[in-house]
Amino acid sequence: MGIVYALLSSVFFALGFTSLKKSFKEFPPSVRFFFDMIFGLLIWIPFSLIIGFDFSDILQVLPYALISAILSEAFIFYILSKGELSITGTIFASYPVYTILFAVILLGERLQLLHWIFIFITIVGTTIASLPKKITKEELKGKKYILWAIAGALAVGLSDTISKGVIDKTSAAAFLFSLALMQIPISLIYLRLEKETPRHILKFAKDIGKYKYAIMGSLLNVLGLVGLWLAFENTYASIASPLTAAYPGIMIILAILWLKEKPRLIEIIGLGLIMIGVIGVSYFYI
Repeated sequence: MGIVYALLSSVFFALGFTSLKKSFKEFPPSVRFFFDMIFGLLIWIPFSLIIGFDFSDILQVLPYALISAILSEAFIFYILSKGELSITGTIFASYPVYTILFAVILLGERLQLLHWIFIFITIVGTTIASLPKKITKEELKGKKYILWAIAGALAVGLSDTISKGVIDKTSAAAFLFSLALMQIPISLIYLRLEKETPRHILKFAKDIGKYKYAIMGSLLNVLGLVGLWLAFENTYASIASPLTAAYPGIMIILAILWLKEKPRLIEIIGLGLIMIGVIGVSYFYI
């Protein structure tokens, strides 16, 4: 089931990031994260209560949920607002590499050789599928955002690995419940740092139609995280992370089916590699 949850998560991320790309000029990062926090409360807490968890795990999980809220959530919204989204998004998509590295070092995960081969194929395919159509010299003049993107990939890799450790000891439900709570103070602090206020956000809420892509993207991102943490609960981080990060390939499929776009050769190659990697991991998974 871990692989199924990971692929489902990837579908939600693909839909969510497609929507969010349309909204990056509509909101500052703190406001977009605020919407994520709201949907997290509305979805993660009821979902956690429905599937059930031991409330005695909350105190153990809260510190890790706080780390995740900062490194895997708020920090990423900040990262993706830096520089060209096409480039930062491509570099950020490498985070499964760091998740695997930390999982081997910190969690002692050991996979079969075939698993490593297909995971590597998936990561390569994801990177290729994420490549922008064109990178101009102007886009590369300020290279600081490239470092930001690498920092974001490292942050997610470390945070996800640490979170996987505590999920193994408790449950994904306890983690989602705690994460929903921890995103509240982080969101309020983030708003304050960017000098945004709840009153300002209410003005946005009055014109939902104008900001529908931002709201839809946040909702789908929150649903994607449900699949991600369930995947982490049911399989290795080394397997779950690359599969949940395969969303660029799914975005290509969505563009073909819904937008009638004609994919580039390099995108077809990337999509093919992702499919080979996913099928290989699924077939040889024990």
